[in-house]
Amino acid sequence: MVVLLNWNGWRDTLECLDSLFAEGATPCRVLVCDNASRDESVPRIRTWAEQRFGTRFANLTRADVDGGARLEDSQQFALIENGGNLGFAAGNNVGIKLALRDPRCRYVWVLNNDTVVLPDALGQAVERMQADPSVGLCGSTLVYFDEPDKVQALGGASYSRWSGRSRHVGAFMPRSEVPQDSAACEARFSYVVGAAMLVSRAFLEQVGLMREDYFLYYEEIDWATRGGGRFRLGYAPGSVVLHKEGASIGTAASGGSPLSLYFLYRNRLRFSWRFHRPFVASVVYFSLLDVARLAVRRRWPQVGAALRGILQLSRPPAPAPARP
Repeated sequence: MVVLLNWNGWRDTLECLDSLFAEGATPCRVLVCDNASRDESVPRIRTWAEQRFGTRFANLTRADVDGGARLEDSQQFALIENGGNLGFAAGNNVGIKLALRDPRCRYVWVLNNDTVVLPDALGQAVERMQADPSVGLCGSTLVYFDEPDKVQALGGASYSRWSGRSRHVGAFMPRSEVPQDSAACEARFSYVVGAAMLVSRAFLEQVGLMREDYFLYYEEIDWATRGGGRFRLGYAPGSVVLHKEGASIGTAASGGSPLSLYFLYRNRLRFSWRFHRPFVASVVYFSLLDVARLAVRRRWPQVGAALRGILQLSRPPAPAPARP
C-alpha cells in the first residue's frame, strides 16, 4: 500500500497519483493523508478520486482511523483528512495505521507527494525486499524531476556523528552510471531517504511507527537507527522516482526558510542526544559554524531561527511511539 502526505500541494499530489495509476504501473492501493491544507487540496483530490474510482473511493478522517476504520476490499484509494498540520511523521503515521489493518498488506511505500514514479518503481522495490526478508527499509533511485539524467540519491544517505550532517549516496552522478550492485550502496547507508521509503510490515510491527516529535527532518534516520540490529537497509536500483525537491541535503549554510532551519537544527541536536550523546558537543560546534556563515551573509531571520533550534536541546525529547 502507498501512503502520500499532502499539505497545500494538490497539483503535485495529482501528478504523483496519475503516475502511480498509469497504464502498466505496479498495481497498488493508495492512501493520501491531508494535513489540513489551506488551499483547494481536499476538494480537488476528492473530485479526482470520485471520477477515477467511484464507489471504490473512501473519504475518512483521522478520527475514523483512530476509531478502527478499515478499507473495504474493493476500495483502491482513500483520502484521509488529518484535521491539522501534524508534520511529516504523524501525518504519514495515520495512513500507515490504516494500511496495517489490511492483513494482506506486506509493505507500505511512504512516498513524497512531489514525486513522479516510473511504472515499475514500486515493483522493483518490492522485489528487492522479497529477495532478502532481513531488509526492513528499502530506498529507490531518486533523480531530479527537472534533470532526470542526474541522481539525487541512490536510495539512502550517510550520516556523520561528529557533525550531525548527512550526505546523499551518489548525489549528482549521471543516471547512466547508476550501479546495479545494490550491496555497495547499502554498505554506505545510515538511513533511507524519506522521499521514497518502502517499509516492511515486520519492521513496522517490531520497530513501530515514525517518531512524531521531530515534525520535520530526521524522522527517517531515527526510524532506521531504531531498527538497527534487527533489520537491514536496502536499495533497489531499478526503482526510479523523479523528485521535484531541488536542494540536496547538506549544511544549513546553504540557506532555507527560518522555519525549516529551526527544525533542522533542533532535530539535528535531538537525534544526536538520543543516539550519539558523546558527540553532542561536536554537533553543536559544527552547527554554530553554520550559523556563523549565515551571519556573515546577514541572513538574520535564519540566524535567529537556527539558534532557537539549537537552544531547544535543553528540552527533553519524547519517547519512541508505541508499536501499531
